[in-house]
Amino acid sequence: MAEKQKKAQIILKRQVVTKAVVTPKFKEFLTYELQENIKFYQNKIAEITTQINALSPADPMVQKLLAEKKEAEQYIQAEPSQRAFIKDLDMNSEYSQGPVEGFVTVSTGDNLYEKLGGVEVLVKDGIIMKITTQQSQFDKVTQ
Repeated sequence: MAEKQKKAQIILKRQVVTKAVVTPKFKEFLTYELQENIKFYQNKIAEITTQINALSPADPMVQKLLAEKKEAEQYIQAEPSQRAFIKDLDMNSEYSQGPVEGFVTVSTGDNLYEKLGGVEVLVKDGIIMKITTQQSQFDKVTQ
């Protein structure tokens, strides 16, 4: 009996765009994330201040720490505009949450551009509503 020859396979990482449908729960979630980030940066400022106070003013590390502290302060100062942005999001609109990494198995004979390209996940209150794949850019150009 002839043995079936296995195709070579590998698993690759790819970017998957995630979008969320804006709902009251989603706005609550964004507000919670903002509050947690503010707490994080407040703690970071306190830690940096302690580190700066323990160093000599001539220490080159002081400038790096001051830059980090300024960045954290700017984030905190942007809180009101971030809250306004969240409040003004239109209900049932789509909000891009950015990419997440996903994995895909590819094997000999697959179209790499199709496998790695254009996948988008739409979620509503954390539940996946739709997964779409877009035509690869390679196909658009070469057809």
